[in-house]
Amino acid sequence: MEQRLYVLKDSIKVLNEREIEILYSRRLNDDPITLEDLSKKYNISRERVRQIEKKAFEKLQKHMLLLAQSKNLLPVN
Repeated sequence: MEQRLYVLKDSIKVLNEREIEILYSRRLNDDPITLEDLSKKYNISRERVRQIEKKAFEKLQKHMLLLAQSKNLLPVN
């Protein structure tokens, strides 16, 4: 568990502030903020918020996978 937390914390560094806030607000929050609320906050469309969220999640996943592989945290097939 400690290693997973390290991978997540280290991987978040690849995101910019807006991506971090959108990702936390939408996916890592017990009470997710709506696309509408975030679109008003950033003065962008709901669709653009969704696109940023998706791209940030993909960037985070990719970095986490690379980091986990480099630290031999994944099972070998």
